Amino acid sequence: MATNVYFATNRLVEKEGKNPQIGDDFHPNLDELRFGKVAFTGKDLFKKDLDAFADGAKIALAPEQLDKDDADKSKLGSKAIFEEVRQEMLKKGDALIFVHGYDHTFREAAGRAAQLQQWLAAGGKDVVMLLYTWPSAGAGVSRRTYADDRRRAETSGLALGRAILKASDFIRNTTRAERCDGRIHLLCHSMGNWALRGAVQGMRTFVGNNIPPLFDEVVLAAADEDDDTLRLGHKVAPLLRGCRRLTVYYNHQDLALKASDVVMGNPDRLGRSGPDEAEGLSKKVSVVNVAPQINWVAKGATAWTGDSTGHQYFRNNQRVRKDLVDVLRGKLDEDFAADKERRKNDFGDYWRLV
Repeated sequence: MATNVYFATNRLVEKEGKNPQIGDDFHPNLDELRFGKVAFTGKDLFKKDLDAFADGAKIALAPEQLDKDDADKSKLGSKAIFEEVRQEMLKKGDALIFVHGYDHTFREAAGRAAQLQQWLAAGGKDVVMLLYTWPSAGAGVSRRTYADDRRRAETSGLALGRAILKASDFIRNTTRAERCDGRIHLLCHSMGNWALRGAVQGMRTFVGNNIPPLFDEVVLAAADEDDDTLRLGHKVAPLLRGCRRLTVYYNHQDLALKASDVVMGNPDRLGRSGPDEAEGLSKKVSVVNVAPQINWVAKGATAWTGDSTGHQYFRNNQRVRKDLVDVLRGKLDEDFAADKERRKNDFGDYWRLV
């Protein structure tokens, strides 16, 4: 049975047709979007290395044809994909938009989304998976490639913002009878949070601070973003108007974010230290320290159960998955407080996994 990942991207489509090729460069119009679907075969893909299956992805681009004289005759890939997603949500329920981090080719990003979808399903939360993939070069890890990918993520915010607004418009233009009862969630990992900041600011140029309320749960996992971002209007804070709750997962032992902080000279990272201060933080924000449950690489650890950097828990740590599934199901703070085997409440909306 195939695992389908729907996608939106501002990467350059290098080849159309039956076997499309999507590269690592930008479309000449930086906020240009293409939509499509990627199919993977196989079970338990989250237990496999990306290289073992990513090249086997079957990519299908949604047709895109604009009619300058008659807009009604235009074929929009966004509408076609959003309609497929709507039909899938009628069957499955919720949908999750995933924004990947640093150092991913298109196929690797799609493969990571497929792993995440199957991993969540194995934990009891099957979702319709939507991927936003920005033109990360997938050129390995170094100071130079980090700086390059960071610029690419920031620049891609305009396209991600357009994708969110397009999805909101699609829902607004459907009748109540056509809508499903499923919820839409957003999960950004690592440098994907930098693209999210660009998306929030890009949307503000069109709607001001009235960010459309598209999302139920927003999850920022191992966020390579400044620790004051949720308090400042010129960063991610305006997104709080567009969601019901926002959960920050952080690990103070995250070695990847330590490198971002120390080696790259960035301010303290949200995904390593949590928000910079509790006062003034929106009541919509929940902060979860995952450090006590990180599975460091040890004897007998596999590629998916071990984590040599403390940065990949969002997709391979079963204790984090339990919490993430609870969050996506809408578990309330008072329910977490009552379940002392899952979380410990440090103070206010600050929690620790146990």
